[in-house]
Amino acid sequence: MPREVDTGQRYADIAAATIRVARTAGAQAVTIRSVARELGGSTTLVTNYLPSRAALIMNALDQGRDRWLEERSAAVAALPPSERLAGLVDWSLSSSPDDAVLRTLILEIVANAGVEPELRASLQRESREFQDVLESTARESGFTDPRHVAELLYVLVRGAYIATMEDSEHWDETRVRDLVQATLAGLPRSGADHEAPAASASPSAL
Repeated sequence: MPREVDTGQRYADIAAATIRVARTAGAQAVTIRSVARELGGSTTLVTNYLPSRAALIMNALDQGRDRWLEERSAAVAALPPSERLAGLVDWSLSSSPDDAVLRTLILEIVANAGVEPELRASLQRESREFQDVLESTARESGFTDPRHVAELLYVLVRGAYIATMEDSEHWDETRVRDLVQATLAGLPRSGADHEAPAASASPSAL
């Protein structure tokens, strides 16, 4: 009788192996073969679940995003409404070793988006979802033009991912967060109930 496989766990295992390959050898080294080798099996161990390199990368990002969304939602929801956007920005710019690797995979998608329709569609979907979260949180925090704030922060956060990889010594997380938060603090809000919160310590990195 065939052994029953926990499909959800298998996707998680493949994602973890993908991240290990990317951390050790770089995002460009992520292939079905290299991930299967990391798992200690044949390529069918991967292709039975994820038939392409694009699907392999998206699985790793999806697994990381699901964890990130759950943790982020709990942390941001615990803050007063006026502080939620600042908290969301800090959360988005903090990272664990896994988050840093996942950002290299995002850049791998960007680099190949022109020739990988599946990757391009996934990237655009994730981009719009993040902008929607930024806009709704900006509205909660009382900014007068939530759409503008969301678009500005999206560009700053995405740009920060590139900057921290280009020159991590100069663009460390503290410098990046301080710069983005200073920009955010200068944007107009409506009403006295939505005054910018006092500066606080950055949250623990993911």
